[in-house]
Amino acid sequence: MKAGILYNDCDIRLGNAPDPQIKPDEVLVKNEYAGICGTDLHIYRGEFHARVAFPAIQGHEFGGIIEEVGSAVKHFKKSDRIVVDPIISCHSCPACLTGHINACRTLKLLGVDLNGGFGQYVAAPASHVFALPENVPMKFAPMVEMYGLGCHVLLRGKVQPGESVAILGAGKLGLSVLDVLCHNANPGLAIITDIQPFRLEMARKLGADYAINIENEDPVARVIEITQGEGVDCVIECVGHYHELPGRTAPLQQAVQMIRTAGRIVTCGLGEQLSPVHFKTMVIKEAEMIASRVTLGEFPRAIRLMSKGLLHPELLVTHEIPMRDVTSAFAQVDREDPSTIKVVLDVQSV
Repeated sequence: MKAGILYNDCDIRLGNAPDPQIKPDEVLVKNEYAGICGTDLHIYRGEFHARVAFPAIQGHEFGGIIEEVGSAVKHFKKSDRIVVDPIISCHSCPACLTGHINACRTLKLLGVDLNGGFGQYVAAPASHVFALPENVPMKFAPMVEMYGLGCHVLLRGKVQPGESVAILGAGKLGLSVLDVLCHNANPGLAIITDIQPFRLEMARKLGADYAINIENEDPVARVIEITQGEGVDCVIECVGHYHELPGRTAPLQQAVQMIRTAGRIVTCGLGEQLSPVHFKTMVIKEAEMIASRVTLGEFPRAIRLMSKGLLHPELLVTHEIPMRDVTSAFAQVDREDPSTIKVVLDVQSV
């Protein structure tokens, strides 16, 4: 089969790979579309050497058509439209045994630790496959994982209807969380911050009440002003690696300053930097800081929301690129062009 293969740091090209062979409990998926995620970019830049062995077939956000089913698979058949949850857990470590399979000690992901959606075919456990309704275009299949992340983040943050929420970072993740927040969680107030006008305007289209450009305004002071001195109920940090700006603290420190007393912070950005946090403020506020990693069974919920037309993948998927141009697609994402939000690869176009 043809695949987008990462041969070394910053060296991804169309190449040939062996056709996968399925086990009795697996299905063979003919991949149609796969998304380029922030994690894929970190792998491409050489930040995952401890987990990713070259040559690697990335892509953990993907969907397609079932080409073949294993002998033990009962609930799917050839030609079914599906998406794949990429998380492979051991089900025996302390985290798994307490229901946190997404924090598995030996967690593996299709497209990170194992071959994924940038190949024309992939073998996937049938237990990790979910039907994609006919009214959801296949090119939006990669967004199921992104919206699953949004659902999980909001659950981790215990966000309730009518609460005030600030999201730091209007990238792929931040905007996906915002879309789920505004059209499923019924917030009383939705605020988002970023440095890029294009992404802030996209946030307004998705329903943000306030979109704050932190180059022009102090985000902490503005949030305190908007909330009449109270602070927000929950801050969700989606920045990850951040660019230092004069007069601005690190995102997690902003979050500590923005929340109300007894407020909550959810951090889900995968940045390598150390983030200074004034824990005295945390203690005085008796605040909570919660981490959120990948998903925990939210794929069906995300699919239902998309099928009902409640979410807006057509706004977030800004570029559709054939797999034969995978090299230039990654170069485009690597440039961090603010007008590029979500890039999906047409896997069969080789």
